[in-house]
Amino acid sequence: MKIVLFFVAFTVVNLFWIVAVHRAILRYVNNVFAKGSEETVAKSLDICQVTQENLESAFDVQLTLLPTPNRTELFKEVATGGLWAPMSCKPRDHVAIIIPYRDRQEHLDILLQNLHPFLQSQKCHYQIFVVEQALPEPYNLGYTRNVGFVEASAVFNFTCYIFHDVDKIPMNNSLLYRCPPDRVLHLASAEDRNQYDLMYPNYIGGVIGTAPDTFKKLNGFPNNYIRWGGEDDDFFQRSVSQKVPIEHAHTQLGMYRVLNHTRPPGYDNKEKGDMNQFASKLYKHYGPLIDGLNTLNYTRLATEYRPTYTWIKFNFDQKSMMKNVWKGIMDAKYDKMVNNTYWAVNYTRANELFPKINSDIKREAQTSTTKKRKKKNRVRKKGRKLYRH
Repeated sequence: MKIVLFFVAFTVVNLFWIVAVHRAILRYVNNVFAKGSEETVAKSLDICQVTQENLESAFDVQLTLLPTPNRTELFKEVATGGLWAPMSCKPRDHVAIIIPYRDRQEHLDILLQNLHPFLQSQKCHYQIFVVEQALPEPYNLGYTRNVGFVEASAVFNFTCYIFHDVDKIPMNNSLLYRCPPDRVLHLASAEDRNQYDLMYPNYIGGVIGTAPDTFKKLNGFPNNYIRWGGEDDDFFQRSVSQKVPIEHAHTQLGMYRVLNHTRPPGYDNKEKGDMNQFASKLYKHYGPLIDGLNTLNYTRLATEYRPTYTWIKFNFDQKSMMKNVWKGIMDAKYDKMVNNTYWAVNYTRANELFPKINSDIKREAQTSTTKKRKKKNRVRKKGRKLYRH
């Protein structure tokens, strides 16, 4: 019994020690970088002068995992929880890196060995958050990003939030990880898998940066895109509806390497196209406040301050969320080919609950019918000409 009590007491003391250390680090950052910092600190530290011009144009990307001693050397100045700030000057920017994660440890390790030196070269105060949605629920990238924003905001008043896919490696450290106050910044504008060009005009996937007020104005990401795809295009529609400009990084700056990853069958969201089209009409008439940050309902399962990042694990009732999202217009359907359930818009209920959208849907249907009729007439005329010859 005494041995059991000893181990319990030892565990509790260790837990309090870890929390105390992390809070001490945060107090230091707040004291040094807050507006009301001490006069002596303000005098001793000048604002960090970092521009694209005084950074090297090429970044030494490491796409294979370095040996442990080399990585340890890379991270020697990083505080527990993935926290770093320059000691020689006062940074202009306070950046939260949100990395949604599930079962991609090798990709995460490669990203971190590149991201820490990349950010330190830009002399910003930053903290990296790795946010993991618990199994067995299917992966929900938009929801995970929203949780990351809420959890990071509770830690520090960051001026910039970068939502970073785990398999995207920046190649040019002249690409400043800063957030303009009034727009969405798409950083990964030139991925190698797309021959270093934008995938399509509305593409804002991979790495996105926003100031906190901008993110709140858009109500974050959508919560209802389960499995891969669609949430970034929905975020684009939110930005358009709220007249928030989207800025793509110049292709020479926004160059990223994409780590190889094979998606298993059934991983894609087969309804993402139809959902995006509906979302564009929904936000146009009703705005994005119908779903997003304001409808989160999750449980934080764990928070760990690991050597190179802060790890947050959460879960939520995805089925209940989908039954209520967009006023309950989503229907559960079963796909025998991949043996799983997916969700689709019930347009009958949608028309009843969102009557302002009806006119848009009818207009599009009429336009589509007219186009088909004209195409059929052109084919008929062409056939008659051929027959005459």
